[in-house]
Amino acid sequence: MSFWFRHLLIRPPKLQNLETGQAGEEWVSYLYRLKGYKILARNFAVYGKKKLGELDIICVLGKKLVIVEVKTRRSEDFLPLEETVNYRKQQYLRRMTRLYLNQYPEFGDFDVQVDVAGVLIDPVDKKIKSVRIIENAIEDSD
Repeated sequence: MSFWFRHLLIRPPKLQNLETGQAGEEWVSYLYRLKGYKILARNFAVYGKKKLGELDIICVLGKKLVIVEVKTRRSEDFLPLEETVNYRKQQYLRRMTRLYLNQYPEFGDFDVQVDVAGVLIDPVDKKIKSVRIIENAIEDSD
């Protein structure tokens, strides 16, 4: 299905009544769907005795599995969005990705990619100011 045809079928989400983080994740999910990805899970949580962590968006296109970490902010005055994914957060995302693959071994032979999406949103009307997606932002090596 072509991008333009998908664009006609997939409508932009309504963001007004959502929290800032939810609105950002909703918009990024919409953008990945426009690119042809199938969303497998949103806010996928892994539990042991307690909650171990969460992955924002998990999607697939062909034999590529993509984990998307979404960072949504109202401004970048303090720190650019992408810089909030520091070394510790990268380690966390690697670990959570491994836990997901252990739980769903059918994706074991897929190419796995971790993307980071930075969303800047207007705090008043929840309009998206900008979105920056860094594909394959986190390498698999520790």
